[in-house]
Amino acid sequence: MDKESDLKSVFRTTLIINVAMVASLFLYALMVELIKAQLRPFPGFASGARPEIWRYVFYAAAVGAVVLVRFVGRAMLKTFPEESAHQLIARLGRATVMTAALGELPALFGFFLFFLTGFSRDFFILMFVSLFLEFMYFPRLKVWQDAVRERFPQQGI
Repeated sequence: MDKESDLKSVFRTTLIINVAMVASLFLYALMVELIKAQLRPFPGFASGARPEIWRYVFYAAAVGAVVLVRFVGRAMLKTFPEESAHQLIARLGRATVMTAALGELPALFGFFLFFLTGFSRDFFILMFVSLFLEFMYFPRLKVWQDAVRERFPQQGI
């Protein structure tokens, strides 16, 4: 398999995974709305506890996830001198999937917060943070091609 077809194959697989992860965010939103409608009023499972404490914990964890996305993405994309083009392409795929998975964390934290407190607004705020991260780090073929071209200019792609 040549470098161009390898790149497109890994990119296509990564793209499908990323689209599925974005779709799962909307499934979480649907589940929140269904729970709210079926269990009206939904007080949450930790209704006796103070909701602002849970909110601080989960919002802080979401901020930590945003920071983690930046650092993990950068760390996984460092180049190594002995690396082949196929290894770089595979690493691009892993880094993109890992970044997407970490980008989904704020929505998951919001989902857990909804179950604890019953406040759907917190879920939707954190879901939009996740959507922002997913679209900000969504895989782009041109970026991948440029990364391979920059690292291996003599081989062309």
